[in-house]
Amino acid sequence: MSGLVFKVAPGERFIINGATLENGDKPARIRVVEGDARVLRCRDAMHPTEVDTPVKQVYYAIQLLVTGDLKEDATVPAIDAECARLEDVFDHIDPELIPVLRSMITRGNYYSAMCHLRQIMPIEAELLALSGRSAAPLLQAKVA
Repeated sequence: MSGLVFKVAPGERFIINGATLENGDKPARIRVVEGDARVLRCRDAMHPTEVDTPVKQVYYAIQLLVTGDLKEDATVPAIDAECARLEDVFDHIDPELIPVLRSMITRGNYYSAMCHLRQIMPIEAELLALSGRSAAPLLQAKVA
């Protein structure tokens, strides 16, 4: 049995291929067997006001792809361009960190890419704190 498996709490909402679903009274494990399904747990959704760093900008753009608010043809190349810039920043920390992300995005594994980005966010925050800079000047690319 393959496919994406994720856990949802009682009453938790999630989005699959643009449709918002709500879990029943008990915790559940959802298995998505369709390889190209777009999945977002609503608790993982980022509010636009939270998008204040380049990594969060990529995350939010992917989120908008999952919800159907952005189209792949126009958005994926912009996301890839931003990932190329991120690769320069994160290469000295882990040379595979961003190439793995780019591979996930290229294959359309957006849920996995978002999970991967959530692991990168604390690293980015630490880098920004060490540099003593705000992320605002870094937000040059517009992917979302």
